[in-house]
Amino acid sequence: MTASARLRGVDTESVVDTFDIAVVQTGSRIGAWQQNIDAVRAEVQALAASGSKVIVLPELFASGYDLDGVETMAESVPGRTSTALGALAAETDTVLVTAIAFRDADGIVFDSSLVVGPGGLIALGHKRFLWDREKSVFTPGAESGLLVSTPFGTIGVVICYEAGFPETVRDLVQRGADVIAVPSAFGHVRLHVWKLLTRSRALENGVVVAAAGLTGQTGDGPRFAGHSVIVGPQGRTIVEMDESVGSVSATVTRRELLDARDEVPYLKDLARLGGITETRTTENDHERNRDVRSAIS
Repeated sequence: MTASARLRGVDTESVVDTFDIAVVQTGSRIGAWQQNIDAVRAEVQALAASGSKVIVLPELFASGYDLDGVETMAESVPGRTSTALGALAAETDTVLVTAIAFRDADGIVFDSSLVVGPGGLIALGHKRFLWDREKSVFTPGAESGLLVSTPFGTIGVVICYEAGFPETVRDLVQRGADVIAVPSAFGHVRLHVWKLLTRSRALENGVVVAAAGLTGQTGDGPRFAGHSVIVGPQGRTIVEMDESVGSVSATVTRRELLDARDEVPYLKDLARLGGITETRTTENDHERNRDVRSAIS
């Protein structure tokens, strides 16, 4: 069932009443593209059969998270990964969200969010905030976050480390995102950060966060956190995995989003007051600031 609506910044004619969401958690192998794709295909097929419509896959799951091999694993769009996932989305009538190593027509390599649906490619974005060694192999995107209108709701996409920037997620939600998808390869050593930020972004914005991560260890590389999770709009964890390979799903209603935004009205108060600071400054404001500085100096 749908209800007609228009969302700021989103070209969409309808908004769904329920969000049937899932996350897939994989232990990706370097140099085993077909095996990685096949493993995900089996999970997506099973999830779709049980009703999931938006399915988030880990960052760089198809190639493996190998920063030393980025030049060889980077691909174009359309390319083998986008084509394979597009066919899978068409077969299962789902929207799939992930991130790949993408090389554009000029040879520039990005860590890019990829969204495909039943009709093929929907959107491609580029990770702006790069973690640690990623800065040495990827070019930062021009902007952080990707907003996508899909048949199953409006999705904001941030890749891994980008979810730690509240400004990006808040902007996507203010522009109409119902779900924040987070394809990730999050390090296990910062598992506490993962658990905190996924719940925080959901609570702050009255939004669903669906965060899918790699698990295990790729070669001699980092150990990944796993713990893929779906968090409801009140900041409560709905389902969370451990470090096993597999998937989990959840259904969230639009009523839950609206109720969460009434219960903790961050978005409404931001809109009501026009932001976090006054836009005009008077001489009296400057005088008050000087008084405060003298009092604390």
